[in-house]
Amino acid sequence: MKTIHVKELQRAIQSMACLGFFLLLIFASSPIAAQDPKEGQGEIAQVEIQITKSKQITLPQAERNFEKIPPRPVEPIKPEITYQFKNLPFNVPDFTPVLRPLKLKQESISKIYGNYVSAGFGNYTSPYAEAYLTNKRNKNKYYGLKFFHRSFGSGPVDDKNSASGRTELRLFGKAMSDHVAVGGFLNYENTAGHFYGYPSGTTVDRSTIRQEYNIISLGGELENSKSSDFKYNLKAGFSSLTDHYSASENELSLNFAGEYKIDSKKKVLINSDYFLITRKDALINSNMRQIFKVKPAYQFAAIDKLVLTLGANAVVENDTIGKQNGLHVYPNLAANYQLAPGVDAYAGLTGDVDKVSLHTLSRENLWINSNIAVFNTNRTLDFTAGLKGKLSGKVYFGAGFSFANLKNLYYYQSGVGSNSSKFSVAYDNGNPQRTNLFGELGYSTDDFKLNARADYFGYSSTIASQIAAQNSITGTFESGALHRPAYKVAINSSYNIYDKVLLGVDVVALGGIKALDLSSGKIVSLNAAADLNLKANYLVSKQFSVFLTLNNLLSSNYQLYLNYPVRGFQAMGGASWTF
Repeated sequence: MKTIHVKELQRAIQSMACLGFFLLLIFASSPIAAQDPKEGQGEIAQVEIQITKSKQITLPQAERNFEKIPPRPVEPIKPEITYQFKNLPFNVPDFTPVLRPLKLKQESISKIYGNYVSAGFGNYTSPYAEAYLTNKRNKNKYYGLKFFHRSFGSGPVDDKNSASGRTELRLFGKAMSDHVAVGGFLNYENTAGHFYGYPSGTTVDRSTIRQEYNIISLGGELENSKSSDFKYNLKAGFSSLTDHYSASENELSLNFAGEYKIDSKKKVLINSDYFLITRKDALINSNMRQIFKVKPAYQFAAIDKLVLTLGANAVVENDTIGKQNGLHVYPNLAANYQLAPGVDAYAGLTGDVDKVSLHTLSRENLWINSNIAVFNTNRTLDFTAGLKGKLSGKVYFGAGFSFANLKNLYYYQSGVGSNSSKFSVAYDNGNPQRTNLFGELGYSTDDFKLNARADYFGYSSTIASQIAAQNSITGTFESGALHRPAYKVAINSSYNIYDKVLLGVDVVALGGIKALDLSSGKIVSLNAAADLNLKANYLVSKQFSVFLTLNNLLSSNYQLYLNYPVRGFQAMGGASWTF
């Protein structure tokens, strides 16, 4: 059989295709004789050409013959291969790598400025100086010194006759171990002033109207520094007071506060106080007063969100005013219920003996007379209820009221004539009631802080009638307190501007203060007191700043005590340095 290759077949097909194409061109280019040249001249007649390919090319199937290659005969390997297995010893010396751990760069410790010095000067010839000197960064102890001085060389009445000043020097320290913390302090305080509440136009010897209190005190405390189920704090103190008229008072105090936690919902509370007070003046050679208090209580969660405190307060004291029994027992009850997250309702019922001494009276009213009677105030019943809460971590609020039944509540009463500038202390021999309505609101961010509180006080006291009867003054006097405000509003705010300027604005308003004028035999209503204060600090650097303080911007010549107007507008500038 004749074999035709594929390539030859392809060539033959191509040749036939070329020949056919050439014949087609010749046929198309030759003129058609039957066509009339006059009609349709220049037109190509429609011709339909059909090429029919009828021949089919078939190729026979190719045969492929593969011959298998026969395997080669095995030929023995000479000489024969032999294998020997031997244990080869492989000893290497111990590898001791030298590791160089990556050392992180030690973070620098922020510098602590534990010392502070500030000084300034203002009108009314008023120098100011303050200093804190303390140790730095010690977790086991701290100690330091505080110094403060502020004085006024003149005042609102007769220039130097109303000068005043206050100086304090305090040493303090505390040491802490793993279980116990021990602290202590030594303090000296001097407060000086003048009795400038005399009638206008009176000529006085300045040396005869001076008053000065010197207080030397020391104390210590002991408490556990490690968190445990039993917490305690024990304090002991001694204070000695002397004045410009040879009066003196010594006070010894012991205070204990303890708490034992039974579990997460139960605890036992115990508080105890002891005071020993001795006093001497021109009329009293030796007077010893004692107060001992024990206040145990049991606190537990009665139901979910309700915490109750059940206890009592027992007091023993030896005041001899009236016909009081030396032993007093009061309830000590409290309840706190969580109305919502961050909002609590609370109520309490208790009573106590409030310590009154020459220490407390002289701090409250510098112009008290010598040889005054001093007795404690007995709160036979004190009920408090209200709401408190914190919203969104920035806003907190509180509102409530309290009602107290009192015995031996004291008031200040000015004298007559030459003694009109000095105050005696009068005690209500009835059972006056005090009502207090209050509300507070606060807002705090990193740059702005605002605190506001308003109080209303109502007294059902007949002290004016009692004092009038003792001084043979006839007439009808309304019920109420003397030299105690009927309302008080306090607003404190501060604003930090770009950590460069610190602004502080304080507003204090008092009103409804009444006094009994013995010279006229009438009740006098003192004008409302409004005090607007401004303080600005400019931080020159992290350590140095300058400040300007403006007090009583409204220049209100108000009185908190009869015949004692306060200073008007006060301005002071200065600088502070921390190191």
